[in-house]
Amino acid sequence: MQARAIFEAGLNMKARGVDVKAEIMVPLVGTVREFNAQAAVIRATAAQVFAERGETLHYMLGTMIETPRAALVADSIGKQAEFFSFGTNDLTQMTLASRATTPASFCRVPEAGMYEHDPFRSIDQKAWACWWRWR
Repeated sequence: MQARAIFEAGLNMKARGVDVKAEIMVPLVGTVREFNAQAAVIRATAAQVFAERGETLHYMLGTMIETPRAALVADSIGKQAEFFSFGTNDLTQMTLASRATTPASFCRVPEAGMYEHDPFRSIDQKAWACWWRWR
């Protein structure tokens, strides 16, 4: 719904002669899989809106690195995102949070497939290795 609103508003402004360059930032990703899953939804929405309207709009997909885990694996997320920024206040306040661990889906983390292993039953080896190199 939000992506559709962005694309439709952008096309409306483009029709008025405004040079629109939309930047869509996916919040709270902790893994590249989470980013890719949301990016796929956004790209599909863009394709649908562009087909309906018969025109396109330049846009970029990025993310804000807001969780410590995302900061540790920012290199992998950065290979998929077209831009990102660091949410330093969130990084200060969080230890591990993501869309997959919100209260509504907290119990479904293993089945969601966003992490290679259940983060509640095993140590995140990739993030741990990154932290260990930086310490």
